[in-house]
Amino acid sequence: MHRLIALLPIRVARRLIRWRLPAAQPRHDGPKQLLVDVSVIAINDARTGIQRVVRALWDQLLKHPPAAYRVRPICATRKRGYRYAPDFPNKPTDQTSGTPVQVKPGDIFLGLDLTSHLLPRRQPELARWKRRGVTLYFMVYDLLPVLYPHWFNPKTSRNHKRWLRTMAIFADRLVCISNVVKNDMASWLKTRYGLGPGALPISTIPLGGDVAASIPSWGLSADIDQLLEAFRSNPSVLAVGTLEPRKGYAQVLAAFEHLWDRGRKVNLVIVGKPGWKTEPLQEYLVAHPQRQHHLYWLQEVSDEMLELLYNAAMGVIVASEAEGCGLPLLEALHHGKPVLARDIPVFREIGRDRITYFTGNNGTIAEDLDSWLNCIAQGQVPPTGVPLQTWHDSAMHLLSCLGLKPDYSRQQSGEQAQALRPNEPI
Repeated sequence: MHRLIALLPIRVARRLIRWRLPAAQPRHDGPKQLLVDVSVIAINDARTGIQRVVRALWDQLLKHPPAAYRVRPICATRKRGYRYAPDFPNKPTDQTSGTPVQVKPGDIFLGLDLTSHLLPRRQPELARWKRRGVTLYFMVYDLLPVLYPHWFNPKTSRNHKRWLRTMAIFADRLVCISNVVKNDMASWLKTRYGLGPGALPISTIPLGGDVAASIPSWGLSADIDQLLEAFRSNPSVLAVGTLEPRKGYAQVLAAFEHLWDRGRKVNLVIVGKPGWKTEPLQEYLVAHPQRQHHLYWLQEVSDEMLELLYNAAMGVIVASEAEGCGLPLLEALHHGKPVLARDIPVFREIGRDRITYFTGNNGTIAEDLDSWLNCIAQGQVPPTGVPLQTWHDSAMHLLSCLGLKPDYSRQQSGEQAQALRPNEPI
């Protein structure tokens, strides 16, 4: 059947899936399952933005489980079907072990992780689950690989397109991380698949910015004291995110070089792993004459260390040309730091009037950067404002999107949740 579905128009495929559903589901005895897909992060946590969202929401769901449901981590590979992942997140999941997932009517599947490379291969399994009465929900973080393929490797864009098609066929609801992503998704469904408003419900949830509530990593580098001394010696601006084309790092670096040439003593501290299609920039950063003087590139940073850097920084610059949300912006606001961000719709949605914006359309942002630094020194930047959304708030919004409510009688601490998590299927 799944081969036929792959050839059909989306509207026909969705009707076929629902036509094959049984008219009445057998009774479900015992607690139902909330099956949370953590397929990628369970095997390798890259500790970038999406992984933080997965960790944080998983932790909150485990601590505040929904009424009448057991929260179960599951994972799959391109070659192996979904299995329970009882050791998540304490240690990497063994791809060859684990009990196959058993579903019953009333269970809920939540595609929390970004599994664009493997979900399309699991369509037969998704179809079987739907026939057994499982409701399927998926998180959508962005559509950037299909909207801006020149920023990504071709394989990434192809996988993303197949992932979107799979969700369009099987999803009962999509959950987006911003209204910008929701609008992009609705437009894609309509123009590519002919699915108008209401054909596939789409919700949004806010993301948190409290790093401490995202199962943070620990450990400080050997040169942390030297780095913090550099922060104390000169004003320091933090830029957080993987080095990839859309992040705008080259433009940021050029602006700081302009200020350095004019004699301004200010540090640029980049926290981000080496990414794709930025090899010349990476080589330039390593060989830069200001490296370890006014320029610092930190490739491996724990969350504990990141918290110290946020607290020590004068401000945070976010220069991405496109984002699904922008966690560094939210995290900076949670730390009460001034933010200079590119003027794009999603940053307007998230930052509102609490941050300073630049356009960057003229190719240089040196004057915008210089003006922002002067405003910080004079105490004239916008107040960050409170309250801000936390990861607990995000999880409660997510449960609402799933049609669930937390069972406050079962709330647990993190240690209790880990100790009591069931290892075997019901």
